[in-house]
Amino acid sequence: MSHFYFKTMDNDGMIPGDLPFEFPDLFAAVEEAKHVLAEMALDGLPQRPGGTLGIEVQNGDRSAIVRLRLELKVDYINSS
Repeated sequence: MSHFYFKTMDNDGMIPGDLPFEFPDLFAAVEEAKHVLAEMALDGLPQRPGGTLGIEVQNGDRSAIVRLRLELKVDYINSS
């Protein structure tokens, strides 16, 4: 098992991951990060267009190895 940290970015700002999580490998850590990101979206989408929710997966040395991002994009269609 390997240790991973999740640093999150939401509407309130950046929150460093203080507690390590154990996963058998990076792929399992990324799958869990996807679930956490979905739960963050349930609490509220980004407040402005271009805003993002995100998770940075860090290894045991706290070096960033994967970033997941959910972006709110609004496109207005000109119907003239």
